[in-house]
Amino acid sequence: MARTTWGNRRPRRTAALSGTVDAAVLAAAITAERDPGSGPVRHEGLRVTGPFDLSHRRIDARLALVDCVFEEPVDVTGLRAHALDLTGSTLPALRADRVTVDGEVVLTGARLGDGAAQPRPMTDPSDPRTGARMPRRLQEGTVTGTVQLADARIGGNLVLNRLTVADAGAWSLLAPRLTVGGSLHARDLTASGSLYLRDARVTYAVNLHAADVGGIDATGLVCSGGFYADWGFRSGGQVLLRAAEIGGVVTFHDAVLAEPAGSLLLSRLRVPRLRLDLREPPAGQVVLQDAAVDVLVDSEATWPAPGRLTLEGFTYQRLETERPVEVRSRVGWLTRDVRAGAGAFEQLAKSYESGGDERAARTVRHARERHLSRNDRFSGRLWGYVQDVLFGYGYAPRRALVWLLSLVAAGSLWFAHHPPRPVGTDSRRAWDPVLYSLDLLVPFGGLGYRGSWDPTGASKAVALVLVVAGWTLATAVVAGARRVLGRG
Repeated sequence: MARTTWGNRRPRRTAALSGTVDAAVLAAAITAERDPGSGPVRHEGLRVTGPFDLSHRRIDARLALVDCVFEEPVDVTGLRAHALDLTGSTLPALRADRVTVDGEVVLTGARLGDGAAQPRPMTDPSDPRTGARMPRRLQEGTVTGTVQLADARIGGNLVLNRLTVADAGAWSLLAPRLTVGGSLHARDLTASGSLYLRDARVTYAVNLHAADVGGIDATGLVCSGGFYADWGFRSGGQVLLRAAEIGGVVTFHDAVLAEPAGSLLLSRLRVPRLRLDLREPPAGQVVLQDAAVDVLVDSEATWPAPGRLTLEGFTYQRLETERPVEVRSRVGWLTRDVRAGAGAFEQLAKSYESGGDERAARTVRHARERHLSRNDRFSGRLWGYVQDVLFGYGYAPRRALVWLLSLVAAGSLWFAHHPPRPVGTDSRRAWDPVLYSLDLLVPFGGLGYRGSWDPTGASKAVALVLVVAGWTLATAVVAGARRVLGRG
């Protein structure tokens, strides 16, 4: 039977294997001596009985086992080959730790696992509702995955498009320190468990378009292209990109982070562009602590719930949204982090400043002072309220002018109808209720009217109110100015 041509090489002719074959017979046929350059080794439609073991073998050809059914796990640990293709095959598990493949590893349309359909989302152990497993560094050798690629070296692409992994185990893909010379393609991947890609290295991109997984631990991932978990991507558990370094974009556009524990843990992530415009609000939390991006793209409609957002130490240069977001709504986004401090507000103010919107920056800093005063003691909160009402902590100076003019007008109106008596019998100043009220309000210097007239009765009370209001207004302005300069 002639094998189909792979690339430009002419396939070799061997005795055909068909139907049900023993795993040892298939392994012997694959590893048999062949002429150099004789082409790929390809078998299709076989049913393989017994344990299939090619561990620590070297095959100087491209190996393709297409649409085959393996009754027991396939072990290719330490295998060296030009390429490995398991397209459309069915197998309980794939043990491929430390494989070295010059070209691609392809599992397109393959089915792995014991068939268990129950999802196993990666959950937060601190959550009493869902805490079942810890999303931490695994102890090597104590856990297994349905697909194992630990320390694997793949020179081309790792292709997992339309792969289905249905297994009762926690990890559908266990690939710590995986190295991929091309891209990791996992479009329409379906996995009952989670993907473990801690400390993996991918030269180009990780594509998870429309994938459905139980979670992802890609802590420490290095990828020079992009991380695309978008266009229908779905996770019922945590997605961890902590301390990852991505050269292009990390996008969760149109993604779903579903119950019970769909969440994003992106602390210390480094990426030029981050998209968090999900299809719907996440079921869990979004952690951006100490992450650094140039551009953040998000959607007001899919912000996480209050108390489920962490922003402290998160830095960005610009914010983008499909629909404009009012600055007060953006301040509300900040306050969804119950631990948000001055740094989070200042970061937002700087992003508005870099875009030339000074008014929005002042609004954010004003909101910062309000937010911080809520954590003060009662006396501090009271004094903060006074400063806010009088002139907005220094960020609404026109408010202080309005107060001053209002008090001058009120005092003038009163004293115009209730003029005080002059001090002494020879007053050289003509009575002016406006200048008298202004002199009472201004605590520094003087216009000479305050000491020239002596109010009595109710007029003395009005004069006292003006004097106290003047001192309060001046003290608040000075304190606010010091605070603004100190924050700056």
